[in-house]
Amino acid sequence: MDGKPQWKQVYAPSWDSTSCWLWWLAKAHVLAHDSGYHQLVSHWLRTHCATETYIIATNRQLSVMQPIYRLLHPHFRYTIEINALAQESLINADGIIENAFTPGSTP
Repeated sequence: MDGKPQWKQVYAPSWDSTSCWLWWLAKAHVLAHDSGYHQLVSHWLRTHCATETYIIATNRQLSVMQPIYRLLHPHFRYTIEINALAQESLINADGIIENAFTPGSTP
């Protein structure tokens, strides 16, 4: 491919059939990785995982009569259970996220 290593190749939309298919494959590859990044980093790590520490601290330190506890409780109610189920089936090794959003292992 023009003497460049494949990882440095930049794909752009084109009119000839081979370049067009390469563009669509590259676009699909990037979108799949972007979806995986969104699910694991943006959604899981920055929301569910980060919130878990606040849930534990709230349950340990605040009285159930505390107004802040009453405000936060409906939002925190099932997050620990959702995180446990996600760890079992979604984000573990060979889980749904890994199988759906990664190209698979290389030999």
